[in-house]
Amino acid sequence: MADKNEALEKGEYVIGIAIILAALLVSATVYVTVGGLQDAIGKIKLVVPAGAAAGAAAGAAGAAAGATGGAQAQAPTGDWSFVANDPAIGPKDAKVTVIEFADFQCPYCGIVYGRDLGGAQYDPIRGTATKISNEYAKTNKIRFVYHIMSFLGQESVDAANAALCAREIGGDEAFFKMHDALFNAQKGENKGDFSIANLKTIAANAGFSSAAMTSCIESGKYNGQVAASTSQANAVGVQGTPSFALNGVLLPNGAEYTSLKSAVDAALAK
Repeated sequence: MADKNEALEKGEYVIGIAIILAALLVSATVYVTVGGLQDAIGKIKLVVPAGAAAGAAAGAAGAAAGATGGAQAQAPTGDWSFVANDPAIGPKDAKVTVIEFADFQCPYCGIVYGRDLGGAQYDPIRGTATKISNEYAKTNKIRFVYHIMSFLGQESVDAANAALCAREIGGDEAFFKMHDALFNAQKGENKGDFSIANLKTIAANAGFSSAAMTSCIESGKYNGQVAASTSQANAVGVQGTPSFALNGVLLPNGAEYTSLKSAVDAALAK
């Protein structure tokens, strides 16, 4: 009882693990290291200010509803014109545009790219981005846009900068080549895998070994753009990675391949 009273006096509440698991199943807004996805779930303890406890619980409950199909796609909010400047695959005048919001360090983003992580429970989202890109964007049926996020620390920023350095050298095709190299090199969060030295090695192995690329990575030339990119996503309602939108509408279950494919097919059929 003393411990409970002490927690109340500090104005903190611990949200029940069942609510956290429900939220995890939906949008991956809780981030854990690549090597311990399952182990970390058992260790989660989320403490929030007393005034926010009810709202946090309600938000998690809403996320759970989305997992079962109870939530509808959000209406377009804010100005989405920023995506016109993002790296993309597919025609600019495509009827359908799919936007992925991702962080190069996010393990769930790695799974959505196609990494063999986390076990069978993550199969519904495994490779979603790559499959949609290959099946629709590379066949000119849709436009697939990658929007950079940097939630997870300096290595996220540095990795995104490296990808944009590749884009400067070789355009969007070079960006996605570096994009693939980064996700294939992903091992954990802020453990040095995306240190400046390692990023230069990853770039060189991907075919970007010029002095210009090295200088761009070392200088953090695009760090400001990366920060702005994250703010732009937040402004239209993106709160976690990976997230997906279709024609300016955020999709609650967009990371699931079957759900995103169904939404794309329906939009193309209109």
